[in-house]
Amino acid sequence: MAGSAVETAKVLSSIDHLGLMAGEGEFPVLIARAARGMSIPITGFGIKDLTPGAFAAEVDQMHWLKLGKFDRAIDLLHEHGISKIILAGRIRHTSIFQLFNLDRRGLKMMSRLRDFKADSILNVVSEELLGENIEVLDSTMFLRELMPAPGLLTPSRPPHEEILRDISFGLDHARKLAGMDIGQTIIVKRQSVVAVEAMEGTDETIERAGKIAGPGCVMVKVNKPKQDSRFDVPVIGNSTIRNLIEIRAAALAFPGDNILFFNQIEALAAAEENGLTIIALDNSETDMPGTDATT
Repeated sequence: MAGSAVETAKVLSSIDHLGLMAGEGEFPVLIARAARGMSIPITGFGIKDLTPGAFAAEVDQMHWLKLGKFDRAIDLLHEHGISKIILAGRIRHTSIFQLFNLDRRGLKMMSRLRDFKADSILNVVSEELLGENIEVLDSTMFLRELMPAPGLLTPSRPPHEEILRDISFGLDHARKLAGMDIGQTIIVKRQSVVAVEAMEGTDETIERAGKIAGPGCVMVKVNKPKQDSRFDVPVIGNSTIRNLIEIRAAALAFPGDNILFFNQIEALAAAEENGLTIIALDNSETDMPGTDATT
């Protein structure tokens, strides 16, 4: 998903003013902090009632927009002379059913859609911006260190054989699910599918799995086969870990080189304290990396 370190460094050195369009969550806040650490000026764009207020404190200039007002956003980008932008943070997929107030540009863009999948919408947005000489950058380029190396991330909680079987079973099904662009998370127990993520998102999927199957569930999260790292990058954070602990899940597995894992020290400490096994998989392998298991 990510480009080489040399390519990334080249792109970063070319940014003289970054536009950062923020949705929900920590993702845009962390990007802003990383860019500030590199002395890159940032103009932030937030969506009213969606973008966290903490984001505004991390950027040099801030503009608040309404969802669907594309003309205003592009006008502001031109006013600030911004030619490179990052789209980061969650915009719930169900928002497509709430786009009642699209401006003229937005209506024209939506007319080009073949379907209303998140990737389809974001690709149209990206094409529209490129037509205005504004490039949408890889949203992970400032945060590559948050993609953990493959291996067991909870040394005091190694997986037993049942967990490994569930991960292998879940991984195969999760990749098929992601390949159909339905969702990127699946929860299994005893080699049986308990819950599949769709538009509702990961947190709701975990909650549903707990109600259905109780303790001992195993969550597998993957990236899409052709994941576009400019947007919709899979993320794991404190809320994911808290929710898995709440349902007394047994394990979480994900490809470490393709998924961002926020607040790792805090999250992993909580996981180990509460008996949750976490494994970063090698995305280049068809199965899990070698992991010492206990019986």
